[in-house]
Amino acid sequence: MSGRGQSNDGSVELGVLKYVHEHPSISTVRGNPSALVRTIEEYASTSRRHLMTVGPAKRDYIVSVLARAPPGPKVFLEFGAYVGYSAVSLGAALRELNQGYEVKYLTFEVNPMNAAITSSFVELAGLKNVIDVHVGPAAESVRRLFEEGNLTKQSVDFMLLDHWKNFYVADLQMCEELGLLRKGSIVLADNILIPGAPEYLAYIKQGRAEKSREGHRYEIHMENFLMSHGHTDQVAVATVV
Repeated sequence: MSGRGQSNDGSVELGVLKYVHEHPSISTVRGNPSALVRTIEEYASTSRRHLMTVGPAKRDYIVSVLARAPPGPKVFLEFGAYVGYSAVSLGAALRELNQGYEVKYLTFEVNPMNAAITSSFVELAGLKNVIDVHVGPAAESVRRLFEEGNLTKQSVDFMLLDHWKNFYVADLQMCEELGLLRKGSIVLADNILIPGAPEYLAYIKQGRAEKSREGHRYEIHMENFLMSHGHTDQVAVATVV
């Protein structure tokens, strides 16, 4: 399963699609990931209902984590595309940080409408050669890609868990079992406090990747964020050792 959820009738998500494509500055957005991200943020700031993206503060932090990694080929798995805000942001950063190398950002989304919006934004941003959008439960998509040889052992450099919180542990353990992670791989998990992922937090804090045949362990860092509603949330950063 993947997906960050959706408004009851999908009007918020369809609203951002309409807002972006009908924007007076659409010509400057086309082929410009940063401009597209700003336009999505503009919609989020004016909408009366919440757009469930990672937002600029968390986005900038994740980009900083990417920037500290050594250069070279990169594979990034995102569990929960929603409307593509993080895929466009991070996919563009991945490409920029690794110029001259092939990079691939694979994002998984269970909601077909949200996946279609993500695909539209990926194309608009000029990132189709970087970002692949896969529709359906994340676990099914990952296993299929592995069986097809499009994901191989120790090939995943980064993961972002930002879908249904009760799938965090199961999807991470699936990646451990398939051997996709390597020493130095980084697993980021959003919304640790709000709405909360206590099962996942307990799992990574124990430090042991239970399904890893290589005996991998995790070193953990928690990053705090003050959200717009005044509450604190956390992003968990687990480095494979």
